[in-house]
Amino acid sequence: MLRIEDYYTDAPSAGIITMLEKPEIVNRLLNTLICNFRGFDFMKLKLKVHPVREELEEYKNLNQSFLDQIFKLHAYYDGHQLALKRILSDINYDTHLNTKVFSPVVGCPVGCSYCFTKNVVEHFEITENFKKPVFRGPYKITKDAEGNDIPELFNIESENPIDWFLTYMSDFGCWRPEWQENVLQQIVAANAIKRRKGRCPDTFQLITKCPKGIRLDSIPNGTDIRNVIISCTVDRNECTGRIADLIRRAGNHRITGCIVYQPVLEHIEPVHLDEFVETFGRDNSWVIIGGEIGKDAAPLQFSWIKDIIDKCIELGIPVKMERDIVKIVQENGYEFLEQSPEPLRNSKEVRRRNLAMKNASASEYYIKKVDELKKRLEKCSGVERADIAATTMFGDVELTIESARRLLTGAPEFDVILTSETKSIPLAYEMARQSGKGYFVACKSLKMYMSDSIGVTVTSGMNDQELYLEKEDFQALNGKRVLIADDVISTGESPKALEALVEKAGGTVAGKVAVLAEKKASERGDIIFLESLPAYSQEKTAVNI
Repeated sequence: MLRIEDYYTDAPSAGIITMLEKPEIVNRLLNTLICNFRGFDFMKLKLKVHPVREELEEYKNLNQSFLDQIFKLHAYYDGHQLALKRILSDINYDTHLNTKVFSPVVGCPVGCSYCFTKNVVEHFEITENFKKPVFRGPYKITKDAEGNDIPELFNIESENPIDWFLTYMSDFGCWRPEWQENVLQQIVAANAIKRRKGRCPDTFQLITKCPKGIRLDSIPNGTDIRNVIISCTVDRNECTGRIADLIRRAGNHRITGCIVYQPVLEHIEPVHLDEFVETFGRDNSWVIIGGEIGKDAAPLQFSWIKDIIDKCIELGIPVKMERDIVKIVQENGYEFLEQSPEPLRNSKEVRRRNLAMKNASASEYYIKKVDELKKRLEKCSGVERADIAATTMFGDVELTIESARRLLTGAPEFDVILTSETKSIPLAYEMARQSGKGYFVACKSLKMYMSDSIGVTVTSGMNDQELYLEKEDFQALNGKRVLIADDVISTGESPKALEALVEKAGGTVAGKVAVLAEKKASERGDIIFLESLPAYSQEKTAVNI
């Protein structure tokens, strides 16, 4: 799944996420990209996706689909470091969506000169003419067995509330009245589902430069849709009348009102703010302030926004200052604010509480599983006819995830992870996924596909250990700080071959980590481990097989 939390990022990233709409496909495309372009510096990459449009919705066989689509994916250097970094770090197979960018309508007739969305839509050829909005609905309402409305959109079963951003590629005030009515009906039905189940409803953000075009007539005045945040954008002083239009069009409904002063292009008078907060209330009012972004952006002057900030502080309106104005705000002696209205505060608090409960549950589960594992090993070692006690982490996803998290907490700084086949591969992968670093697997024998490989042989005790890496992987260790990972270390001798590979490749061993360590290994000072194993006699040894 795709995890985007507090999602404000560069246009290329948002464009890819919005267009593909399918986290599974995005995940597979990027995994394929990483596998096939391993030598690239991914912090300097930008993705370019050729048009695939709505046929993505019809994909049934994802395994074949992502292989087909990779031929339409091209990687090239373009300096959009933040955009790609956010994509790579946010894609996470075991998390739900916290924020979803979805565009029921694509296209906007307003024609702002600084509109980066227009560039994204044209770049990905999502529509033929950006100035002519296209509706992707209408979206249906069905009934469940009790006669309750079930929306086609926003019907995601999740304990966590989702923050929906619905106008990334359009202007809400430019939607046709029937489009607005259709999407608002979907929102009302989605609210009812969450409230029937005693859950915090999702939030929905709609932005417009044309508040005169807002049509809320289909929503009864008493309907509680304060989780719907309708914003008007004010970039110049002559546009402050939009605030009054927003109040007239939406003030009779129970919504959350928002004024987006972004990008601020000149000094703007703080007019209509008294009426604004009186209409919507402090808890359901919001002001966002930011400057123009991009290489040709006009630098923002603090005098342009000072009066707005002072007025908001006076009235107690929650203010969110965008990251691009942090420096100028603080330089002028003001506190940088990242406030939000009540609906967003509530949804974030629910997510925070659920995450804490999840982490606590994972820790409790981890402790129990490790305790069970140690007991099984003790029982196994006590059987007269048993020579070894065996353990494996295969198949235990929660134990693997939690062990990786704990090991990363105590691990030293590193660049890549190295392990040997086979049992520790899931652990190495999960540590790489959580840390965002790469990982390599050394093979214990030459494979048919390893046409060009480099190996080492290390004598340890009575046995010789042989490990091999493909030449490309071997060269990738050069100059890197390498973290050696294993699931179980018995004596501490087993990582020697991995250390030899690192040394031969020109890397340095940053550290050695393991989930479990036997008594001899646990007494060494060069191994980081989570739990020690019971002591065994010389005749009976615990190993991972």
